[in-house]
Amino acid sequence: MTAIKPTDSSLRDKIEADLYNDILNEINSKYAEMDKFIGNLDSDIESVSDFIKEVLVDQSQGYDVGTSLDTLTFQKDSLVIDNDFFKHMKQVYIKKLYGDLYKYCDGIIENALSIEEIPQGYTREQIKVRKFRNMSPFPAKMVSNPNFLDMEGNPVEGQDELIPDPNSKYDMNEVFALINCTTSNLRELAEDIGSFDNKIGRAKEREERGFSVGNLIMNLDSQKQKLTLEFASYIIRLKKFLNQNKNFSTRCLNRIKMISNEIVTTEELEQQNDASAQDNSTQDNST
Repeated sequence: MTAIKPTDSSLRDKIEADLYNDILNEINSKYAEMDKFIGNLDSDIESVSDFIKEVLVDQSQGYDVGTSLDTLTFQKDSLVIDNDFFKHMKQVYIKKLYGDLYKYCDGIIENALSIEEIPQGYTREQIKVRKFRNMSPFPAKMVSNPNFLDMEGNPVEGQDELIPDPNSKYDMNEVFALINCTTSNLRELAEDIGSFDNKIGRAKEREERGFSVGNLIMNLDSQKQKLTLEFASYIIRLKKFLNQNKNFSTRCLNRIKMISNEIVTTEELEQQNDASAQDNSTQDNST
């Protein structure tokens, strides 16, 4: 499709593509750091499990272990629950980020298609797919479940005939690609809005020459104003949406940090003791 050149760049200049990617980089760094603490939780769970085994051996040899097995088991189970929660919810959060951004991009594309000419030989849906630049659709398309039937061709209990396409990926790499797709479609929409000035100017010129244009000029101007307001709304909402997700990723990271720091390694304990001793020495010298 031949791009329509805007009469000015005022709308395009509102698109802060670099800022959007910077915010996504911050979000991505938070989730990447979460992986480190998830690894710490895995290690903590293993350490607690090993210590439970040692206490069980002591108990079998007649040592009074008190309620330690109950408290240690409770601690391990709590850490397992937290760890499973963070592993699962990280994927849920990223998938929701992708899904919300996909719907946002869809709205931009729909606005552009409302005023763009569909090339001969193409359908509106085909042009829409092209504008999405091969991004995974959200929600994922439903495909046949290979586990739906058993070897004898009978439905397997608990298996659905259709399942979301397992090839649909929703990770941070896809989110970065989608934000670039979104900004590209914002630029195209800006170009489409810019085309109204030429059409309005042509209608005014015809009217001055005696053409009975009716309410054409008023309708075109009203449509341009509506699309311009929606464009401005897209810009404001996109920035706010990304910042909200950045703040949310920070809260997620702080929460897993707090839980992950519940158990320290021997090296970390020694560092804490050294730092404490250094503080005490400094205070003694000052008095």
